[in-house]
Amino acid sequence: MIDCSSFREHLPGVIRALAIGVPAGGLFDWLDTPIPWMIGPMISVAVVNLMGVTVFSPPYARQNGQVILGSAVALYFTPPVVAALVANLGAIAAATASAFVIGGLGALVLSRVSGVDGKSAFFASIPGGAMAMAVLAERYGASIPPVAVAHSLRVSILIIVIPFTLTYGGIPLEAAAYRPELPLNPLTLLAWLAFGFVLGGIAERLGLQNGYLLAPIFFGAALTANGVELSAVPSWMTDFAQLMFGLVLGARFERAFFIRYKLFIPFALLNAFFILIVSALVALALSWAFGLPIATMLIATAPGGLAEMTILAEALKISVPLVVAFHIFRVLVVNFASPYIFSFGLWLRAWLVGAEQNR
Repeated sequence: MIDCSSFREHLPGVIRALAIGVPAGGLFDWLDTPIPWMIGPMISVAVVNLMGVTVFSPPYARQNGQVILGSAVALYFTPPVVAALVANLGAIAAATASAFVIGGLGALVLSRVSGVDGKSAFFASIPGGAMAMAVLAERYGASIPPVAVAHSLRVSILIIVIPFTLTYGGIPLEAAAYRPELPLNPLTLLAWLAFGFVLGGIAERLGLQNGYLLAPIFFGAALTANGVELSAVPSWMTDFAQLMFGLVLGARFERAFFIRYKLFIPFALLNAFFILIVSALVALALSWAFGLPIATMLIATAPGGLAEMTILAEALKISVPLVVAFHIFRVLVVNFASPYIFSFGLWLRAWLVGAEQNR
């Protein structure tokens, strides 16, 4: 993302991103691929960026996309849906606990095969969000580049692999949770989006990660659950949100950065596929144990970003509130507990080393 103060300097790069990303989204939409307006722009912008054609995402692309997505998702939280979420708290807690186990195993694999120090491998493997994990990595003296590379690659792979697997893999897709068929009220929608943007800005200033997404979801869900009718969000707006996410993700693949750390990329890819496969196995186990649809659990346990997995569920119309609940709970717990888990791991390692030396 770029801020408005540097907009003039970055304007050519923004225009190039739009000129490349919009036709790519249209092409993928014409090809009838899943989430075309995110996958198309992400791949095309990443490719040209890595080829040396510098592109930038538009200012506030992430924030605008998150506010639109949060406003659309909030409409799913009707009273029956909220009751269903409460009934699935056991599955949500189990999936959250598994995130630490999967991340820990991924960190061991990454550290062993790449030689990256344990601290960096830990924060590169825990699915708590790229920005949050980078901040924690810096706080604990870990190397930030491996964390950034690992998270960027893993989220990008998930965005491509999961929707294509669900769409063409023969996995039954359950109908989405009930959402009221609201009329489109332009004035209500405009006011709600503006309010959501302000609310999201306040939330992020207070330190809430993904505040532009979470604040509209929380506030809108509270209104919807209590019978307050908001406006429908038209499909072209959610397509626009996909486009914004695609441009932001594609712009992360900066040529100079990835060339500098190119020797780490194969190990990051190995780590990403290892975590993805183990997460899929956990999804199958939780689906069997709690009687939940496999497609829902694959997205709900996927080690991707909150915003990306939410828009994936919304685009595929797969149990949107349940997926959102899984990821919100996981992100909040992981971001809160990761420092303590990391500190406990350091203590346990020191204790084991000491015990070995005293033999």
